[in-house]
Amino acid sequence: MATPEREIPTPRVAEGDWARVFSHHAFTPILERAEGIYLYDTEGNRYIDASGGPIALNVGHSDPRVTEAISRQAEKFAYCHPALSNRLRADVCARIAGLAPGDLNTTYLVSGGSEAVDTAIKIARQYHLACGREQKHKVIGTWDSYHGMTLGALSVAGGPGFRKPFLPMLFDWPHIRHYRGPRERPRGMNEVDFALECARELEEMIYFVGPEQVSAFIATPVGAGKDYGLVPPAEYWQTIREICDRYDVLLIADEVVTGFGRTGKWFAMEHFGAQADIMTTAKGISGLYAPMGAVTVSDRVNEPFANGEIFIHGFTNMGHPLACAASLAVLDILEKDHLIENSATTGEYLHSNSKRFLARQTIAEARGKGLLMVLELVRDKETMDYFAPEARAEEKFQGIALKNGLAFYMSLYGPRRPGALKRGMPLYIAPPLSITRDQIDDLLDRLDQTLAEWEQTMGI
Repeated sequence: MATPEREIPTPRVAEGDWARVFSHHAFTPILERAEGIYLYDTEGNRYIDASGGPIALNVGHSDPRVTEAISRQAEKFAYCHPALSNRLRADVCARIAGLAPGDLNTTYLVSGGSEAVDTAIKIARQYHLACGREQKHKVIGTWDSYHGMTLGALSVAGGPGFRKPFLPMLFDWPHIRHYRGPRERPRGMNEVDFALECARELEEMIYFVGPEQVSAFIATPVGAGKDYGLVPPAEYWQTIREICDRYDVLLIADEVVTGFGRTGKWFAMEHFGAQADIMTTAKGISGLYAPMGAVTVSDRVNEPFANGEIFIHGFTNMGHPLACAASLAVLDILEKDHLIENSATTGEYLHSNSKRFLARQTIAEARGKGLLMVLELVRDKETMDYFAPEARAEEKFQGIALKNGLAFYMSLYGPRRPGALKRGMPLYIAPPLSITRDQIDDLLDRLDQTLAEWEQTMGI
């Protein structure tokens, strides 16, 4: 446990060299080193990486097998000249083909999740052009979703806080609501019927937009935005799949967060018995040891390109050799250390502790699967009110958590959400997949202490 003498960290003041960092929001502790699930600052304090960075570290920090793979590759060449073939690029794509469900067999490598989403949108468009469906260009997204920060990713996303400054620059593409949880389910309606009703909103939108114009539908497998981590019944995604097939609309599953074991399977869509046409991944594919993302497509989508259609696209760092070396090592570790299985079993243990937190007035809901748990923080779960922005509730929570040896990735939903929506602030528990039960117990004990101190600070 954290020592009582440790002070509560505060957000860093932009002064000295830190003033040269544009729009910097970190807290004062300076990271010195990291190992396994732990972070160590320059003062010798240790923190559990409770959220795996930005829900991304599927293997632990500083694993020598990964750092050595990167070093070995750097000694050979750090970048492959575009006129020559990069063997590691083919190796990574082949490994993904062996792991991805169904006939998702061909991959385009990029250097992050936002790039992956933009690439998926372009693949869908050029696929339809190659098939003679020239009007198909609109991508339907879901309200309150997040798919990245490029203008293309923001166009399909639905989170108003991120979109608002750029609205004149975004594509005016349609959105529907994602699957919603029991709070929005009409009284007397069972879960499956409600899931089917949610899924049919896609068919209605395709009808009103015009099937001849809709290129693709993109969504995250387990909830979005305010409902992130919400797991729908399998019938939801199976119905979405049927609707997409009916109207020649490609299904894009954004697995940037959920891919490579986070939910207890290699990919979250495997829980639902439905395969996407295009799958975007990043984060866990390289464990953030190097920037890496990927777009994996089905044999049907790949066919025109395999037959000579030229894909007009590209990035300087796509398939970067050092990122490929990191990715191959990470995929080896996920398999050899049985981390996907550990995500399922240890994740089940994590979720079995949810009642401990749901007993609190400030925890409205616990959602997720595998080593992805989302706790929804509120001021009062009876009214579902949250704190006013000037209360600085998130900042205070972060500082107290760091004092207690926990480092969280917090969203900005809570303090910026209109009160009418009655939703709280998601708290992501998504540690490296190597975490043990004993470490889970330590994490949860520290979280309990943090919540108690935070509630007292907030006057609850």
